[in-house]
Amino acid sequence: MGIRIRQLSPLVANQIAAGEVIERPASVVKELLENSLDAQADSIHIEIDFGGLNLVKISDNGIGIDADDLLLAIAAHATSKIEQLQDLYAITSMGFRGEALASIASISRLTLSSKPAAQEHARMIRVDGTTVNLLPCARTQGTTIEVNDLFFNAPVRKKFLKTERSEFQAIELVVKRFALSAPDIAITLKHNGKLIFALPAASCAKTRLLRIGKLLGKNFLEQAVYLAVDLAGIQLEGWISGPGYQRSQNDKQWVYINQRMVKDKLINHALKQAYDNLLHPGRYPSCLLYLTIPAQEIDINVHPTKHEVRFQNPRLVHDLITSQLSRALALPGVTIPASDFTTVKSPVLMEVRETVRQSSLFPSLPMNASSGRWVSLNANFAVLFISEQPFLVDVHGVQQQRLQALLRQQSLPLQSRPLLVPMTYPVNSGHYVHSEQCQAHLAQLGIELTLMSETQAMLRSVPLLLPYLDIQSFMTGLNKSVNPGLAQLLNLLQVCQSFDARHLPQEEQHGISDYLRQALLQSAIGTPWCVRLDLENCRGIVHV
Repeated sequence: MGIRIRQLSPLVANQIAAGEVIERPASVVKELLENSLDAQADSIHIEIDFGGLNLVKISDNGIGIDADDLLLAIAAHATSKIEQLQDLYAITSMGFRGEALASIASISRLTLSSKPAAQEHARMIRVDGTTVNLLPCARTQGTTIEVNDLFFNAPVRKKFLKTERSEFQAIELVVKRFALSAPDIAITLKHNGKLIFALPAASCAKTRLLRIGKLLGKNFLEQAVYLAVDLAGIQLEGWISGPGYQRSQNDKQWVYINQRMVKDKLINHALKQAYDNLLHPGRYPSCLLYLTIPAQEIDINVHPTKHEVRFQNPRLVHDLITSQLSRALALPGVTIPASDFTTVKSPVLMEVRETVRQSSLFPSLPMNASSGRWVSLNANFAVLFISEQPFLVDVHGVQQQRLQALLRQQSLPLQSRPLLVPMTYPVNSGHYVHSEQCQAHLAQLGIELTLMSETQAMLRSVPLLLPYLDIQSFMTGLNKSVNPGLAQLLNLLQVCQSFDARHLPQEEQHGISDYLRQALLQSAIGTPWCVRLDLENCRGIVHV
């Protein structure tokens, strides 16, 4: 007689599912922390005994679970996060499968107590194998889950676990990663009754930086480059280590997508490509990056642990990360106050350091360490030393004139560079931009502008000679122009330059200094973009 087919019991089915979701005690901690986050908790307490094998206890002050739903909470595939298949394509919660508590309960002795705000008394459910008990209990609003004797009925799984120290280190790493994904939640972690750390909620930029410094290390934060980019509907924010901060392991490359901790091969490859030729062999960078992507453009239902994701447009995400990290690593950093980093809106990338309190009357003037002849005062003005004489310079004015001189020397069409991410802009219906003459002029300037409709155009390339072109300003000016000629469009390109004098690379600084030096040599009366800071002019500036 052949082998007969029989249906597995719910307990065995849940234990098999637990093998996919719960690999070790750290997996339990991850799943329960994500449930607390979904429950809108702002305070979480974690207690661990013997590396999580004896006890994992997590308490929060979230919205709680209704008493009538406690039995469903431990049932397989029971969830409040989704109702229909279509919901899987726009997941905004951390959990949604309804597997975690059922899987944990099948391989441990689980106690769950909870109280919603509208419920008069708390209720508790205890699960021990196939025995389930519902009991009254006392607690304030929120939920507490105790997981005792993990894998007590699956001894084979226990054999593959590591030492108490190793298992707790894995738990500690999960808690740290979670703490950086949810900075507004206060978190306390204890092991064998000993307080490991207590992190207050990061209610402002300063306390958020303190949390990052405590979890990733002060050295990382001191040498980190901060970036904030919003492009093509994707937001990228975070900190990346400079070339001077290198590690022997890649254990501090922490990336979050819509607050979710992920380990994604595509993102890892983008990181590796951005740091190509910047690190010594066998060395790795560190990063803390937050990606915000529309929920409908990613699929997080790839693996039961939800560590992996699938992108609708993987090439766009890869190129965005690579290009923006490469740009950040190529630009010189600038010290900014810790409280100001959240105000950065443009793709200007800054280095974050702990700042020393100083008198507002005498702000420090960072001098370029390599050239020693350029002192940035603000975004527009700098002091340049030319022939050992100081000049107050309108950097933007000099750059516009320098560009004008460079463009005169170029033959048309100008060399162009394609945008990694083509950008769409509104255009006026029936405007000059729709004419063949305009398209021909733009092509001569190295600009490829494809009309998508009467009111929308896609920009695919810009002139290679203009790295600081403010595309938005150029398109706005183009929309306002009435039948401009090639000369007018060239002038518009020169005017629409956007950069910060404090962030210019050294080669740009040298180019502007050389151009200004030549202009001063050729003009006996000076130039309109600079003032020599001799004694008389200094007195005139101070004693206005």
